[in-house]
Amino acid sequence: MSFTFDPYRLAKDDVTKASDVLMTNPTALQELEGYWKSLPKRLGVPKRTDVNPTAMGTLLEDCFILERVAPGVARIRVAGRNIGKLIGAEPRGLPMTSLVLPNARPALAGYLEMSFNGPSVIELTLEAPRAIGQPKLDGKMLLLPLRDDHGRVSRILGALVMSGRRGQGARRFTIVETSKPRIDPIVGLRAVGPDDVVKKRPSLLHSVSGDGTQKAKGTRALRLVVSNP
Repeated sequence: MSFTFDPYRLAKDDVTKASDVLMTNPTALQELEGYWKSLPKRLGVPKRTDVNPTAMGTLLEDCFILERVAPGVARIRVAGRNIGKLIGAEPRGLPMTSLVLPNARPALAGYLEMSFNGPSVIELTLEAPRAIGQPKLDGKMLLLPLRDDHGRVSRILGALVMSGRRGQGARRFTIVETSKPRIDPIVGLRAVGPDDVVKKRPSLLHSVSGDGTQKAKGTRALRLVVSNP
């Protein structure tokens, strides 16, 4: 996927305002996967508590952390600012499938289960289709499994990057079926069964950092909502 943008052509065509253009970090997926690989691992998968927002720097703007709450259902616990701008809403607490159009939700639910149950590293090609006041957007999503404090693979660290104009209103995405998804299983690990996941409703009252402590002032974009560590 090519991330190219000519601001002079945009001004000449006078088709949008500068604030309408959303260019997220085109190397964020590679950088995030490199960070994930550098973390300490238990049976090949890092723990959620080892994710350090401070060490992630500007990657935070495009990243998220998911919690598995049911088969095919993962709730957004952490979301970078660019994701909120894309979907036109506060992402925290939403199911991850709410970021895609209805026809793409069964497929995304299946890929989430592959990431949890493989566990597997998954990379998907996305697009936000063209509509009135909404130009086509190209994008990528990366899913990286994490373990909770009980050793279960019930978290995902991920990134969503986009190239193009956001246009008017909220954007939702489809999975590009003509682009083969990348699925890299982490072999030899136990799958997470439906009865393994502790289901608790997240609280929206406290923001904490990746290690469960209260977020220090000046830490931007990454916000964890207390549910169960």
